[in-house]
Amino acid sequence: MIQITEHGAERMRERCKVKRKSVARLAKIAYEKGLTHADTSGALNGYIDSLYFYNRQANNIRLYGDKIYIFCNDVLVTVYDTPKRFMPVVNKLMRRKKEIS
Repeated sequence: MIQITEHGAERMRERCKVKRKSVARLAKIAYEKGLTHADTSGALNGYIDSLYFYNRQANNIRLYGDKIYIFCNDVLVTVYDTPKRFMPVVNKLMRRKKEIS
């Protein structure tokens, strides 16, 4: 079960533009269907590494849509926007993951 910190819920409402009731649903979808660190390579992988090294408790980083969801185990800590330079790569990887599933 996904838990959400108060800060994580606030950041999700602010950056994802979702209502309070949708926060838990979107966090669950991002956790289950998002790209993991192992799914990435190259510069995107390096960027995710830098996010991890910034806070080593963030051991579960997921990319879903145009956002980066930072989890500590199964607890959503915060949400960041994906830098625009990585969006073509993220979109390509998401399409590939959907085709495999």
